[in-house]
Amino acid sequence: MRLINGLGPAGKAVCICLLVSVLLLVQFPGGVRQLANALAREINRWGLLVGTLHLASAEGEHFIVRYTPGYDRAAAMVLDTGELFYPRIAADFGVTIPGKVPVLIYRNMEDLNRSFGWPADESTMGVYWAGTIRVVAPAVWIEEAEPARQAEVFRDVGPMAHEITHLFVDHLTRGNCPRWFNEGVAQYEEYRLTGFSFAPPKAVPPVTYTLDELHNFDYLPDQNLAYRQTFSMVSYLAEEAGWAGIKAVMQRLGRGESLDEALRAVVGWDTGTWMRKWQEWLK
Repeated sequence: MRLINGLGPAGKAVCICLLVSVLLLVQFPGGVRQLANALAREINRWGLLVGTLHLASAEGEHFIVRYTPGYDRAAAMVLDTGELFYPRIAADFGVTIPGKVPVLIYRNMEDLNRSFGWPADESTMGVYWAGTIRVVAPAVWIEEAEPARQAEVFRDVGPMAHEITHLFVDHLTRGNCPRWFNEGVAQYEEYRLTGFSFAPPKAVPPVTYTLDELHNFDYLPDQNLAYRQTFSMVSYLAEEAGWAGIKAVMQRLGRGESLDEALRAVVGWDTGTWMRKWQEWLK
């Protein structure tokens, strides 16, 4: 208690959250992963909000956008696009998320990459991370100069639909979701909302990654193939089970089941069977 009393209000709040979490973990050990995910998400959300108080801010119904002064047009574009997609994705997932989602705008891709320790030449327009969304200012990568056209491009091929979907996947599965499946779902929902995809669902080369390889998604050498493959696999699952089936799988993941267990309950396959059926579908 002496340590807590010596902290400021923010520090005390974090310590109290940690103490409560430890008590809950002891009482309910089966939910360790889900509780840890929720705790990390909330701490990161508040951490970003507190850490960016010095920046300019734009606030809507579901988002708080923080940005460098002078980037007002970028902030308005990001906020408007987020507010457009949020209710549609919320309806698809059937999830209510408490609080407003922090969105941080970076002036260029190098700054965004640096914040995550990624190579400077990493081509990234947006990132979802533990309850928060980070995006690069639209004008950095959109060649259109006319504001209305720029907003249209950002809506149709920008990162907001994709990253907001990651937010809802995180909440629905409570963090219990393989990275590759998460990416496949985010791309599929983005495709449903905007029509955008890197390639058509069946435009995947004959040689693809195995399930074991997909579990190392972020380290696969051909990221373009990895994204195209996971989008294609989820598109096939949607063709067989519909969006309701994909949602049911995620709900079971949220109850602590493995992906194999969730798939067997919903469609009667495990992931190995899914892979074989998907490959036949491609042919």
